[in-house]
Amino acid sequence: MTELVYHNPADRTGISPFDRAIREITDDEEVLIACPYISPDYLQEITEQTNEWFLLTDVGEWLSIHGQTNREAIQEFLIEHQDHVRHVTNLHAKVVVGGDRVLIGSANFTKKGLTGRTEMSVLLDEQDTIDELTEWFETLWSIYDPPEVDRVEEYIESASTTPSPAQNQSSISFSSGESPGTASLSESKRDTEVVDVEHEESHAELVQRVSKAPSPEWIYSYFKLVDGVLSETGLTNDDPRLLMSIPQAGTLPVTVNNRYVLVAFRGEPSRTEFILPSTEKSEPYIEQADYTGRFDSIYDEDESDRPWFVGFDGIPNRIVDEEFREVWMSAVNKEMERAEKAPQRRYHDPVVYRVARDRKYHEKVIREAFEQD
Repeated sequence: MTELVYHNPADRTGISPFDRAIREITDDEEVLIACPYISPDYLQEITEQTNEWFLLTDVGEWLSIHGQTNREAIQEFLIEHQDHVRHVTNLHAKVVVGGDRVLIGSANFTKKGLTGRTEMSVLLDEQDTIDELTEWFETLWSIYDPPEVDRVEEYIESASTTPSPAQNQSSISFSSGESPGTASLSESKRDTEVVDVEHEESHAELVQRVSKAPSPEWIYSYFKLVDGVLSETGLTNDDPRLLMSIPQAGTLPVTVNNRYVLVAFRGEPSRTEFILPSTEKSEPYIEQADYTGRFDSIYDEDESDRPWFVGFDGIPNRIVDEEFREVWMSAVNKEMERAEKAPQRRYHDPVVYRVARDRKYHEKVIREAFEQD
């Protein structure tokens, strides 16, 4: 039997069909659960009604969507039940396997996921499917490691208290055992044509440089910052003030006239550096930075007006809220006004501009970069 589980599209009131299915599957059974996003109180309720349970999750993602109170509850849960949990990096599946039924779908095991979103799941009772899912679960369980509970406390201390998986990741990472690698997509005709012959060498260099990033998510976050700079300034590929290149120094910078305004891979592989003005508004960020320095004076610039460069380790956009962006962009705009052409403009490489602006292309670059590992 196959049964679709979803809210009535016209009326989402009443008991959640996802919650009903999960509670029926887990009642007095040995249960296998796989999900990265879970409300800790809901997980506690579900596991208490089972005979036995085991959980696959991505601890970093799990912590990232919650505020401080729930993060502490997750920490307590993991300390108590470490032997029942495996940390699976990049897990995104939402699966519950019981004795005679399984639920597979899109809904996170959170209040919003179970009650407030438009989701779809499938309830199955075919034994062959149950056996296959059990084997899938047990294989993952054998590959990955229990969560490092001591690093959960480090995560809580270093991450923003605001729940947001996109912008408030901690620089703390969790090891999870040997990576099984990354699959490939079927290459479409457009994919084969996305890089023209003229830029094949630059493309290969860019892929190699991107492979230095700690993860695909990290470099994706960096490209979003670059795209934001280009959008807010209006700098185009043929603007003589803009220099985007693949320097031998191993960095991946955005330079405006004489100074870089954003750069990856300078120093630590997970570090992103920004230009900030020499004003009081920069002081809080200078104090928080993992690395700081001052640019040399140029033109007739007063020593006290030299801008700062500040580096932050971890996900590139973790510090970039609305206030930071305003301060940062004020320094970028000032650099745009200093001259009409970057002195090293001859080294500008269009593929670096394109990777920030063309989603199809940067997905190709990221995919190729991490398939090389």
